[in-house]
Amino acid sequence: MTLEQAETFLSSLRWQYAKTYPTCPHEYTCLTWQPEIKKQMVDFAHLIQDAGYTERFGKRDYRVLVIGNMKYWTMDFPLENTDLINRTYADEQFRAKVASYVQSTAFVHKKGMSLEDVVIGMDIY
Repeated sequence: MTLEQAETFLSSLRWQYAKTYPTCPHEYTCLTWQPEIKKQMVDFAHLIQDAGYTERFGKRDYRVLVIGNMKYWTMDFPLENTDLINRTYADEQFRAKVASYVQSTAFVHKKGMSLEDVVIGMDIY
């Protein structure tokens, strides 16, 4: 998978905000929503591994890949077991603003919302 193919693939996916980790706002897509994308999901996991870089999060190192303004990673090994892709904003300062917002009383979670929905709710545009 090339970066151009990855961009097309990623833009076709459903993304959902991961409400369980407000200190690290991110969203995910999973294979159960679109089982037919298994090959592309695994190909993208290989692209992250091959073209990405290592970043420490907590006590663990992950391979991440920045495309546009988003950072992507998976957590499945071997890569052929990939069934979920995570992403967040690559800009750490912006991500910190989002984290502050989702931990505030102003934030209202809505089922099925995306990270973009969260940012829209911040009213910063």
